[in-house]
Parts: sequence; C-alpha cells; structure tokens
Amino acid sequence: MRTRPNPPSPQSYSGGSKDMLGGQAKPTRQRTSSNRSRAGCSTCKRRRVKCDEGRPHCLRCLRADLACEGYPDASISTSTPRATTRNRINPKPLILPKTNRDLLLDTARPTATLPGETEVENRYLRYFHEQTMGGFQSAFDWTLWNRLVLQGCHHESFVRDAVVAIGALHKSLCTISSVAPEARPDPEKPMAELHREYAYRTYGRALRKMQLAINAGAGPRLALVACLLVVCFESHMGNRYKAVAHAQYGLQILQQWNGHSTSGEPPKVEDEIIDAFRNLDIQIATINDRRTPEVHQRLLETHTALARSMPSCFETLDEARRYWHIVMLRSCHFLATTWARTQSHLLTREFQTKIPGSVTTTVGENIHTSSFTVDDVIRAGHRRFREEMDHWLTAFEPILHRIRRVGRNTLREHVAATMLQIQALTAKVNLAGVIITQEILWDQFLPEFKDIVRFAEDIVAVRLSNSAFDHYWAGSFNLDLGLVVPLFLVLLRCRDPVLRRRAIGILKSWHQECWWDPLLITAIAQFIMAIEEKGMVDGFIPEPSRAILTGKRHKPTDRALIIQCVQRTGGPGGGLKWTEGLVRW
Repeated sequence: MRTRPNPPSPQSYSGGSKDMLGGQAKPTRQRTSSNRSRAGCSTCKRRRVKCDEGRPHCLRCLRADLACEGYPDASISTSTPRATTRNRINPKPLILPKTNRDLLLDTARPTATLPGETEVENRYLRYFHEQTMGGFQSAFDWTLWNRLVLQGCHHESFVRDAVVAIGALHKSLCTISSVAPEARPDPEKPMAELHREYAYRTYGRALRKMQLAINAGAGPRLALVACLLVVCFESHMGNRYKAVAHAQYGLQILQQWNGHSTSGEPPKVEDEIIDAFRNLDIQIATINDRRTPEVHQRLLETHTALARSMPSCFETLDEARRYWHIVMLRSCHFLATTWARTQSHLLTREFQTKIPGSVTTTVGENIHTSSFTVDDVIRAGHRRFREEMDHWLTAFEPILHRIRRVGRNTLREHVAATMLQIQALTAKVNLAGVIITQEILWDQFLPEFKDIVRFAEDIVAVRLSNSAFDHYWAGSFNLDLGLVVPLFLVLLRCRDPVLRRRAIGILKSWHQECWWDPLLITAIAQFIMAIEEKGMVDGFIPEPSRAILTGKRHKPTDRALIIQCVQRTGGPGGGLKWTEGLVRW
C-alpha cells in the first residue's frame, strides 16, 4: 500500500501537562482584546454565541431551529454592516465546549498516549486519525471527525473507546480488502479477525459507557456524539437498519434541543454536529424512512424562512453547501408527504420468498419511490420545490464554473463543488419522479443523466490520482451524500445501456459511503437490467419492458438479499407483472 500523505492541518492529541508535551512547559496564554458587537439578538446573547444580526430574525437562530427573540435595541449596529445587509448562511466559527484549557488541541501529530490508554489503543487511535479520516481532505465534515471527535477522546472515555473501535474495524476492513474494488472480503484472514475481535470488544465497552453517561444526564451534545459514533460503526458492520434507527434517535434529540425552553441558556451543540445530523436526515430518506407524513410536514416547514433567504448568487462554496442542505432536506420531506397520496403501495405485493430475521423495505419508504397516480395537489407541490431547486442551481452556477476553470490545484474545492452539482442534478430528477407514472417519461432527463456520469467520472479520476484513496473503504465514514446514490438513480431511471454500464464501471472503482455499498447497488442494477434488456430493440427499452424496483428483503450483515421489481404491463389481464430474485455481492 502506498504511503499516505498527512491530511491538511489535522487536529490531534496533546495534553497540557509537562509530561504529555515532551517535557516542555506549557506556554502562557494571554487574552487578546476585541471589539464585540452588542447588538445581537436576545437568544444569541443568552446562548453566548456570536449573532449575525440578520433582520427580522438572525440566521444563527434559524439554522439552529431556535426562536429568535429579536433585538432589545431597534437600531442596527453599524459595527457589522455585512452581517445586516442580506440574510445569508455564512460559515460559522467553531464553537468549542467549555473544557479544561490544558487539554486543548494543537496541530501536532498524535504522538502522546492519553492517561489510562494502552499502546494498542493508541495505535488504533492514530490509525483512525491518519488512515480512517486521512482521505477526507475534500469532505465537508472533516472538522467533525478530525477535531471535535478527536477532542472528545480527551474528555469522555466512551468517545475514546468508540474511536478506537472504529479504527480497529477500519483496519480489519482494509486488511481483508485490496485495491481492486471487486475483491471480496475474506473474514478468515487471521490479522483481519484480530482487528475485528478487538473492535467488537472495545465497541461493547463504549456502548456500556455511553449508556451510563446518558443515564447520568450527560446532555444532548454527548448523546448526539454517541449517536454519530454508533451510526458509523453499525453501518460498516452491515447493520444499516440499526444505523438508521440510531440516526433517527439522534434527530429526535436534536429536535428536542431545538425546542429547548427559552427560560435559561440552552446547552451548546456545535454547528458541525447539527450539519452531520442534517446529512443523516437526508441519508435516511434515501434508504428507509418510516416517519409519518405529519412529521415530514413539520420538518418541511422548519426551514421555510431559510429557503426564502437564499441569495441570487452564492459568494462561497460553503454558503452554497449550507443552502443546499436546506433545499435538499425540504425536497426529501416534501416527497415523503406524497407517498400515501400517490398510492405507491399499489406497485408492491407480498414477498414470495421468506428470510427469517430479515428487514423489508418497499416503495413509499425512500426517495426512489415511484408514483402510481398523481393529482393536482402533487403537481403544485412539485412546481413549488422545483422552483426552489432551480433557484439554487442558478445561484451556484457562477461559483461552479469558477472553481472548475481553476483546475485541480485546489483539490478540495474541485471535488466538493463537483459533488454538489451531482447531488443537485440528482435531486432535480428525483423530485420530478413524483409526477411520473410512465417509465418512458424518464428519458427527458437523459442530459442530466449524462452530466451526472460525466462529473462522477471526473471525481473518480481525481480519486485514482490521489494516494489517500487507494482502497475500497477510503472515505467511507463520510456522512455527506456522495456518488453512490446519484449513480443508483441513473441505474434505476436511465435506460441508455451505454450510460448504465459507465455508471457501473464507476461504482466498481468507488468506495463504501456511509451505509451505501457500491457493490450492492451494482448487483441490484444488473438484476434489473437483465429483466429490461430482454425486451430491448436496437438499444431501446420500450415501456412494457421497463421495470421499477419496488422492494428489498435483507437480513443485516448478509451479503445477499431478495429484490422485487414490477413492470406496469405484462401481467394477468395486461396489468402489473412482478419479478423476484436473489442477488449477492
């Protein structure tokens, strides 16, 4: 395996004592004076966080889903004119928890051993820092893992144990995998088994400590961090449905924190943690979302004010990303409110094959749902959110062109901007699916499908030229939507045989993303393509031959599942025709 470069400016472990600093005395810190704005809203003042002074409500409160209580003085401060000229979601400084200053992080590599830590634990901690998160230079949640989580290792033993477990699990996954993406994991390899067994033991200890900390009233911040760690571990063990359940539990905690009583100071939760759960909210909608329509409608309305504040042109990539989270969240929640109304359940039937201990997901539980019927209410809703998405795409176009013209000298910006464009095109096509009841209508999005595949190939080229991404599991703990979900859309909805096979080629060279396995998606796509291409004529698949994925039945951790698909014609009396089959990956 090639030597990995160190990630840019990594945060790491160093204590403040003389021993942990290698015998050097801790430098004296002096407080520097600064001109602080006194015109912030009452909510931000009580929370002791910087207010952007947006009117009539500040963006900081809106982003955190808190009620902005307004300003005690009706005049707008002249000391911060940029913050008040336009409501924007600007990059926020990191809000660190109140901790012992002797344990603050620096930018040195993690060479020290934490108190009570064994040498084995330290090796896995360093592996987590240097390898597990070493390929995240282009990821937006780099700070979450490389600073906040690593800092938590100093203060909470369950965080340290969970990070050690994830490092050991990742080491096991990398040991049993090779550079070739189609290499199948071999659990019999002795070293991989040793790493895995250590990961299990340490993870069990972390879970016990998490429960004790939560029972002792650790507060919402630590509970959210615990959920993130559990989601990462379980998703990489193949327990994606358990990971989804913990992600939903974390979202409930976050919503309770957002609704915290205004009498008294709400507990602090960093913006990076909030963003992570917004990502997970989107991820849940892509796989197995069983929240009620009422819940989705309430969550949809939460971010209305932010969506209305979207500028006509974004100034920074981070601003574009923050607004994109809002647009994508609203689109996902809107789609979820339509599933019952479009009667998508009529496209399914009971599975004919039983698998003890399996989990079944069907249309009407994720954003890849197909509609059986559409009415004017659905069409009006689609127009509303399509306009919101078009607004974002127009505002993002100048910054996308600027970044891609520069070339790949700025790797992080190039990859991140291209990823955002891929996800936006994917969301645009997915949103249109709510008003489509004939599969041939997907052909109108062939230009978008081509762009998704072209941009994805560009990112893969960057990956293959970067030694930080030299194996199947590189970057797999990233919570952002990546390439697998967009390419899954192409494989499901695009019937161009050449474009589909290009998408499969990308997936075979790509890595695991959160709970999305590219090898699984490839296997599902090949099953559906085999059914559809039986009726292909001169490279064209006619409407009667086109199949819709309607359900999956899977026993967690098994690398096999039953899938069900339906063709709208060809069954008894010319009605629906279902097909089931076993796929392995």
